Amino acid sequence: MDHALSKFCIYTIVHRDRLDQGAKSRKPATFPERKAWVTGSKLWQQASINGQGMPVLFADAAYGGPLLYWGLLTDVRIGSSGTTYTVDRLREVRGKHVPQELILRSTGKKIARNYIRPYAICGTPKFLNP
Repeated sequence: MDHALSKFCIYTIVHRDRLDQGAKSRKPATFPERKAWVTGSKLWQQASINGQGMPVLFADAAYGGPLLYWGLLTDVRIGSSGTTYTVDRLREVRGKHVPQELILRSTGKKIARNYIRPYAICGTPKFLNP
């Protein structure tokens, strides 16, 4: 289903083999994250109310590097050990794009080259729009 995209997206990292496997399955993929996605969950809920899809963009947790995949967030569950989130079918990011193109919601600045946090809320990049 095509959605208008929300103003914000989530950038995160997952090991490439798990991303490849999730993309091949063409089914929703669920991933754990140790950080509580409190703000991300609130923004996702607001986007859902507005009829918008909230993108999640992924890079490889082991090597960093380019943005590999993206999908729309469909579920967020925050528990005592962190967050479990589900993304609809993962698809490849078209073209060559890197996390440093993303603009952090908190600062309005691009993600730094040495950014090592596993979760960031960013403005949804124009290259995701059809």
